[in-house]
Amino acid sequence: MTAATDDAAGTGLSTPRRPAAEAPSDRDAFAEEFRRAHRRGLRRAAWLRALLNVTGILLFLAVWEAVPRLGTWVNPVLLPPPSAVFDSFVPMLLSGEIAANILASLRRAALGFAIATATGVTAGLLTARIGLLHHVSEPILHGFRSVPSIALVPLSVLWFGIGEGSKVALVAWGSFFPIWITTFIGVRDVPAAYLRSAACLGAGRLATLLLVVLPAALPMILAGLRQGIAVSLILLVAAELSGAREGVAYMMSTGHQMFRVDIMLIGLVLLGTFGFIADRLFVALIRRLFPWYTTAS
Repeated sequence: MTAATDDAAGTGLSTPRRPAAEAPSDRDAFAEEFRRAHRRGLRRAAWLRALLNVTGILLFLAVWEAVPRLGTWVNPVLLPPPSAVFDSFVPMLLSGEIAANILASLRRAALGFAIATATGVTAGLLTARIGLLHHVSEPILHGFRSVPSIALVPLSVLWFGIGEGSKVALVAWGSFFPIWITTFIGVRDVPAAYLRSAACLGAGRLATLLLVVLPAALPMILAGLRQGIAVSLILLVAAELSGAREGVAYMMSTGHQMFRVDIMLIGLVLLGTFGFIADRLFVALIRRLFPWYTTAS
């Protein structure tokens, strides 16, 4: 026996024992159960949200269907019910007309938005980080930002013709400004403590830009991209109405010339569907790429 044991025995005191540490397997099981419960909660919330969304759509369609049929003050020719719109939609879908118009519009919107993203983010970074460039370009960029993009439709047709160039250019022009201004604000408002900390750790200009400035400005940049998606769809309609041979807005213009309100409503529904799906896909992509970034919707 050791001396410590003899002393304890001699004094009649027992040596206190440390509580046994919790087994690692128990901690892992508890953590896994917590993660499963959290995932179940997220799935339930997602299903509930989807159910509420579908309920809202069905209620809207039910009211729309009832108003032209029950309201004597509504002309069903000017506001056809959803059933009549659907009856016109099916033959157009089977003939391939809907698919061709959708692809043409999506191609223009995607190309214009891609150009706006590249130029807008680059311009926002440069104007926020280079003071001289900011002061030189400030009156020009803010002046053009105040000009409604739809006012440039005649000029875009004159400069680029009635082909794809004018439509892509108009979409890119209108989407550029929300992306640029949000990128500029996000980069400009990066806390100075972040920059000083990076400098103290020996980070160079490029490392500071890529590892400090861009992550800090990311929420504002993403907000600008999300707004740019909506703006691109708005300007897509204006661009296609100015002269096109295919596209959703062109289909609506054709329906207007033939006094086919049902075709015009089909176009409106398609545009609204584009916007909703594009926004949801953007949010899903952001959550996948940046799990730590949360959005309000």
